[in-house]
Amino acid sequence: MTNTTHRFAAGLAAVTLLAVALTGCGGGASGADEGTSSGDVASLTTPSAPASATPAGGAANGRPQLRLDTTDEEEQQFWQTYQICLHEHGVKLNTGQAPGAAGTGTGLSLDPSGEPKAAYVACANKLPLQPPELDRERNPNFASQWNDYVQCLRGRGLKVHSLPDNSGWTYDDGVADPTNGLDEAAQSKADKDCTQEEFGAKK
Repeated sequence: MTNTTHRFAAGLAAVTLLAVALTGCGGGASGADEGTSSGDVASLTTPSAPASATPAGGAANGRPQLRLDTTDEEEQQFWQTYQICLHEHGVKLNTGQAPGAAGTGTGLSLDPSGEPKAAYVACANKLPLQPPELDRERNPNFASQWNDYVQCLRGRGLKVHSLPDNSGWTYDDGVADPTNGLDEAAQSKADKDCTQEEFGAKK
């Protein structure tokens, strides 16, 4: 457990995913497999995008813009829309043992090969943009807020430290229980609370 590395879920992972997919490499982990052929796409329905997660004026290139206060349910709807688009444009369902591609928690597991590239190009405008506060290129205070975020997690009981490039955190080595007994739900709450507190603050 002490070797587990957590990429900053609300940070650069989704942006990195598009670049990885377009170069033909794999994507991130996804939900369980559903179906074995493209014929299953007929049973998929694209959910309506929640307006509360897209600010007035829309996002760049029409991409949905997530906010720090976007709910898990809203974010999942955006990822599901993106995954369904990829599948409708030829990305096969993942029927092997490899992790799926393109988002998490949607229940649709896609082939992680990054093929066909044309599908990722066609669906690029559906790939959710992460909150600008979590984009180091757009947030001049990212580095200091990131350090505060990791310290906040430690203050909530998690024995963690930042990765060298501030793209994620990992549990401290040599600690008997780096979670301090916190279950997955409690860890998720700590992550969300610390993200709101440190990146949502006007610093």
